[in-house]
Amino acid sequence: MVITNEQLQQVTGQNIYDGSLIHNRFAYKFFKKDVNPTGNIVAFIAPMEVTANLIDLEDALNRDFIYSDSAINFVIELPQTNLFGGVSFQRLFNAQLGSLLSVKYLQKEGYVDGDDIMVKDGDTFKKASVSIAAEKNGAILIHVGININAGERAPSFAYSTELSDIQAESFMKETCNMFYEMVHDIFVATTKVVI
Repeated sequence: MVITNEQLQQVTGQNIYDGSLIHNRFAYKFFKKDVNPTGNIVAFIAPMEVTANLIDLEDALNRDFIYSDSAINFVIELPQTNLFGGVSFQRLFNAQLGSLLSVKYLQKEGYVDGDDIMVKDGDTFKKASVSIAAEKNGAILIHVGININAGERAPSFAYSTELSDIQAESFMKETCNMFYEMVHDIFVATTKVVI
C-alpha cells in the first residue's frame, strides 16, 4: 500500500521516518481487517532521521545515525517467522528491489552487499539504501529506505537516486506488487512439500 504523508502523520503522528514505526507491529494500524496473513508492506516518501530509535547495534555503537532529506520508505511486517528467516527475506527482497531500481529506473550498474543496495556512481559504488530487520511481538519488522535526495547530513557514501515524483510513485507501486507476489509464492511453496 502506498500512503501519503497525511496518512503517515495520521497513523504514526510523524511526517518523517524516525525509526519508531518498526518498534511495534504496525500492519493493523494501516490495513485494519484487510491485514494479509502472509505479510504486509507500506510505502511512502518522507525524510529519514533515525537517531533515538536505532535498532542496529553497530550503528548505535558507532553513532552512525540515519539521515536523508527525501527517501522512499518501505516498511514490512512478516508474521510467523524467526529473525534468521526475516533477515533472509530482507536480503532476498533487497536483491529484487535493487535489481528493479538499478535496471529499470536508474539504468546503472548495481548490486546488493548484505542488505545494502549499491549503485555505480562514476568510478565507484555508493550506498542507495538503508535497511534493518527486527523481531517484535511474534513478527519480523523490516525497513528499507531508498534515497531520493540524501542531502548534506547524509554520509559521503550515500547515493541519491534523484527519482522524479512519477518514477518514485511507479517504483513504490511496482515494489509493493512484487512484495505480495513474493510472499504469496513463498507461502505456496510451503504447501506443496511431499513428505
